[in-house]
Order: sequence, then structure tokens, then C-alpha cells
Amino acid sequence: MNKLSTRLKTFLQSPIVAGNGVVPRREGLWYTIGIAGQNISCGMVGWFYYFCTDVAYYDMRVIAIVLTVARIWDAVNDPLMGVLIDRHRFKNGEKLRPWLRIAPIVAGISAMLMFLKPGFTEDSVYLQGILIMAIYLIYDMSFTVQDVSMWGMTAVMSPHSNERSRLAQWGRIGGTVGSWLPGLISVFISAANAIGMSQRVLFAILGVVLGLGGMLLSITSSIGKERVRSLPQKGSASLWTNLSDLFKNKMVMLILAGSILSGLSLTVPQIYFFKYKVTLNLFGFEMDGTTASFFYGIFAGLPGTLAMLIVPQFAKKVGGMKNILILSCFAAIVMRVLCFFVGYEGYRILIVTLLMAVASIPAGMTGIAMTSLFGDSIDYMEWQTGRRAEAITFAAQTFASKIVGAINTGVSTVLFIVLHYSAEDYDAGLPLSPEFDRWVWPLFILGPIIGSILNVIPLLFIHYPDSLKKQVEADLQQRRAQSKSQTDDEVCLTE
Repeated sequence: MNKLSTRLKTFLQSPIVAGNGVVPRREGLWYTIGIAGQNISCGMVGWFYYFCTDVAYYDMRVIAIVLTVARIWDAVNDPLMGVLIDRHRFKNGEKLRPWLRIAPIVAGISAMLMFLKPGFTEDSVYLQGILIMAIYLIYDMSFTVQDVSMWGMTAVMSPHSNERSRLAQWGRIGGTVGSWLPGLISVFISAANAIGMSQRVLFAILGVVLGLGGMLLSITSSIGKERVRSLPQKGSASLWTNLSDLFKNKMVMLILAGSILSGLSLTVPQIYFFKYKVTLNLFGFEMDGTTASFFYGIFAGLPGTLAMLIVPQFAKKVGGMKNILILSCFAAIVMRVLCFFVGYEGYRILIVTLLMAVASIPAGMTGIAMTSLFGDSIDYMEWQTGRRAEAITFAAQTFASKIVGAINTGVSTVLFIVLHYSAEDYDAGLPLSPEFDRWVWPLFILGPIIGSILNVIPLLFIHYPDSLKKQVEADLQQRRAQSKSQTDDEVCLTE
């Protein structure tokens, strides 16, 4: 037993990357658990749109206007918050880690409140809008501070690109594992219906357990240490200088452009297609659409999850992280076209699941590839300007994801209005509209192709060869060594 304990302790204390690694596995595991907790809560909030349409029955006009406007405003606000984080230093010299102990508490409480509908909003469209706007903005702003700081940590926990890639890999795997629990919500809905529990009660409970609980768990990511600090600068850079540094970062700009363009997809969320169009009979066992959606998510996403384990090796095979992003777009296009011609009726949905599982392999690697490229771009920015901007860079990533979310929300809601979708009427015994019934399948399966085509165009212009990356890392290491030597000399003279 003592030998096993000693081996485990040695394993956890050894670095993530053998050789030049500086991050112990123990620290990396706590960081990963924190990201898993964040994704538990984030996955719960991902159901807020469904809660608005199919549980709380908020007015569709409110959903279209308020959520879209709130997400766009918060997205625009993200780079500014990133600049503020980059320009602020806590007394201990850190700029990211302390936020990981503060922001999750605010985000968790507001995430919980999102799934409670006060009775006084029943007959007032204006009160509905004010309520949704206020809670959502509080959640999103606190989440932004946490998310920017959390992913920014991958760039400051280690000075080595290979170790940063491994941290991004661990983090994305942790995020995927964390998202599995909210993935069970579709099963919980079916179970609640079976026992007569109202969905309002169910979502109130889930808001506390997953929304608040996940964020509290995410505080463990603050165990990570900041090892890379900005080099001393003469004077302080202006707010515009920090922003202009971001705009000069061509790699980040191209990745963000592709991400934002990917949001221009005429599609509807998965749960709406499965809930109303899919029933499955396997060996005499009847499965409703919400349960089928859960199993589809597992089996269609499992290869992508496993693919996260081999991202560094796969990147070498295909010529770099950029090519993983490009390959993901092409795989999604091809597989979705095949799925459309296969159809979804009966056993065909199983074939669709298999085809989308193939598409998920490169798709599952994109988060790691993107985070790794962002880390490289931060080094390149420091190499050119002498300034590191982890917060503004990862705030820009959050900005892009929220712009995509805002576009998707707006597009989906407009489509629902055009297709005359009403969950309240359906629950009252009325049939779905003919328009919704006809178009929900092609919109679900083919709509994302538009985003994939638009996404790949900017990615083709990214150019950061391995030779340049090695030169940048070597030069920065030499600069930091010289800076440390000068600082030590100044301390000796002072003494």
C-alpha cells in the first residue's frame, strides 16, 4: 500500500511533459477538474433557450429580441473586459488566477436564477424581457471574467508550446467530460414526464445542482500557477494599444473571422428535431425523441472525445493545428450531405449517428487546436511588441463564441417564427405547423453546412510555420533570462 501511495505521489508530482515540462500532473488535474465544473454549469445554461420556449413559454418576440441583443452586447463587451484584466495586476503580481476564485460564485448564482420563473412575469412581456436581460447579462459578464482567465491560464502556466498544447488537451477533455452531465437532461425530461413531475420543477432543481454546483466546482482551476509573467515595460500601454495589438495579431483575427462566419447557419437546435420527429424501436424497446437525442449525442460525439487523446500526434500527421480546423470543416460538409440523403426515419437515424460520429473525429480536436494556436499567437505578439495579452486574446475567443451564439439564437428564433412553432400549443394538444414539420429535418442536418463553408475560407490564410515558432520560443526564452539577470543585478546593487 505504501509503495502504491509513493508511486501515485511521484506520478502526480512529475511534469505533464517529460523533459522540459514545468507543470506537475497534480496541478494539471485540478485545472482540468475546474474546467469540467465550468462546463457542467455552461452545459446547463445551454438549455436556457429550451427553457424559455418549451418550459416557461416566454413570448417568442422576447426571446428573439432580448437574448440576441444581450448576447451581442456581452460579446462586444468581452474584449474590453479582456483589456482590463490584462492591464490589472493583483498585489501578488498575478493577473488571472485570483479571478478564478471570485467570478464563479456570481456566475453560479445567476445561472441558478435563470431557471426560475416568477409568477408576476406571466402576463407582462416587458417584465419578461427585463428579467431575462438582467439575469443573463449578470451571468454572462461574470462568466466572461472566469472563462477568459481560465483559458488564459494555459498561456501562463508554462512557457513551452508543447506543454501548453498538452494543457489545452487536458482542459478540452475535462470540458467534454463536464458536458456529459448536462447531456443527461434530455433523459431527465423523459423521466420527469413519466413520473408526472413538471418541467418547471425539474429545471429549478437542475439549476441548483448543475448551474450553481458546476461553477463552485470550477473554483479548483485556481490551483494552477502563473509561471509566465510579462516582461517589464517602460510606461504603461494605453487601452487602444492593447486593442490594436489584438487587431495586429493576424492568426487570431483569421481564426475569429472563421468562427464568427460559422454562425451564419440556417439551423435549429438538436433537441427540437429529435423531440418532435424521432421515435426509435430497438429490439422491442420504444424510445422517445428526447431520450434518442441523448444517445445520439453520446454515440455521435464519442469518437471526437476519444480523438482528443491523440491531437498532438494527429497534428503532426496532417501538418499542424491549423489543418485540423480545416479538416473538421470539410468532414462536416461531406457527412451532413450524406446524412440528408440517408434520411432519419426508423433505423436510418442510426446510420446518421454513425456518419456524424465520423465527422466528430476532427471536430473533437478543434478546441484543442484553437487554444494551442492562440497560445502560439500570444508568444508571437510578445515577440513583436514586448507585451503579452493572454486576457484580451482569450476574451476575443469568447467574443467570437458569443457572437456565434447570438447569431444562432437570432436565426433559430426567426426560423421558429417563420415556421409558426409553438410548444405551448403543442402541449395543449394542437398539432405542429405543416411548415415546421416539413423543414425541421433539412434545417437541422444541412443548415450547419453554410457555416462550415464560410469558416474554412479565413483558415486557409493562416501561416505560422514550425521554424518560425521555434525561433520565437528561443528568442523569448533568451529575453526572459536576460531580464531576470538584470533584475537580480539591480536587487544586488540595492542591497
